Amino acid sequence: MPSIPTGTISSTAAKAVVVVAFLAVGGVAAAQMGALDGVTDSQDSAMLEPVPDGVDSVAVFDGSVLESDTAERLYATGYNATVGSINATESGEANETDDEMVSATSPAEMIPANLTGAFDEVENESGLDPRAVEQVIVYSQRQANFTSPPYQGAIVEADWEKSDVVDAVSEQANRSYRNTTVDGVTVYKPEPQEEEDNVTSFGPPEPDQWVAVFDEDEYVFGTEQAVADAVDVEADNAEPVDGDLRRALEETRDGYLRYAQSSQNVNVTQINRTMGQSTGLNVTAYAEAYNDLHITSGTYYITEDGEALGTESRVLTNSTDTARDVKDLAQGFISIQAGAIQNETLETELRETDVTRDGTTVTVSRQTDIETAETLIRWYGSILTGGQSSTATGVATGSTAAGIA
Repeated sequence: MPSIPTGTISSTAAKAVVVVAFLAVGGVAAAQMGALDGVTDSQDSAMLEPVPDGVDSVAVFDGSVLESDTAERLYATGYNATVGSINATESGEANETDDEMVSATSPAEMIPANLTGAFDEVENESGLDPRAVEQVIVYSQRQANFTSPPYQGAIVEADWEKSDVVDAVSEQANRSYRNTTVDGVTVYKPEPQEEEDNVTSFGPPEPDQWVAVFDEDEYVFGTEQAVADAVDVEADNAEPVDGDLRRALEETRDGYLRYAQSSQNVNVTQINRTMGQSTGLNVTAYAEAYNDLHITSGTYYITEDGEALGTESRVLTNSTDTARDVKDLAQGFISIQAGAIQNETLETELRETDVTRDGTTVTVSRQTDIETAETLIRWYGSILTGGQSSTATGVATGSTAAGIA
């Protein structure tokens, strides 16, 4: 799945996407996608109209999931399995200390106990309410080399005030912004920044963040060229994204997070030299198969009744032989993971992952009920907090169980 360039979105939009996507997926989908990273006809042909052509990856996030009962439920489960467990342990330890001692507030105690509180905190910090987000489209191009400027953008539909958006971006970037008009579109660009003397920096500098306002409810955040290209599309001076990448995303199943990403070739000789030395294996065949991949697309979704999570991932290859190899590798890797995991519930979920092939396309899919997802979140939580868990059920034992209940 394409990564979400949080540096290019306002702090609110970025946090909203990352937090909720993680929560709604839970541990199950992450494990499934670890094995390899549903196809229905989509009527969202206009969805990608604002995205510039020539991008390598695009992801669409549906903001309605932010206030869904499922997201709230999984957030609460994750909180109780991690932060709640830590708070319960620290509270017990504090009671054993001298009553006259005043302890500092634990970082865990500062984390909101429910999703509403988390969104309130984001709004208080940024001045923008994440619940006002209707849709986020993230797009990017790969850098030609390490010295090339990054190309990342996000188109956000949200009921925000323009002045609040500019203030939030200015505060996040610690820069002043001035507005200009490009082909009838208002664009905010950062003021030039004086270079500080005697300051040593490592790596390339952080790219400047630009903002464009398409209308009162649609904003573009990103690097200069990414925003400029989106403005050209808005002004009908350039074509929107098209071709296989667009078709791949439009053919994905409806869900709260849909994505498509074109494949990038690797240096077979170099990969075999580096990975071969570390593993003792000849990975040439695998690298050549990887180079024959075309596009990876997929969806994370919640069923209409809110009782199950699902993911469908498609790998579009350039040949039937490669598709067969991808299917075999996916099935084999899932089997290896399932055999190695010390959790009966997760093992069952992994083994029920469906891997199919249709010509040159391989589909990996899985649907998990909410109760099972909660069991796995508690199991992951017990690991993160250092508790012991039952390998058969994934339910923490001992002191950790008190925080999970």
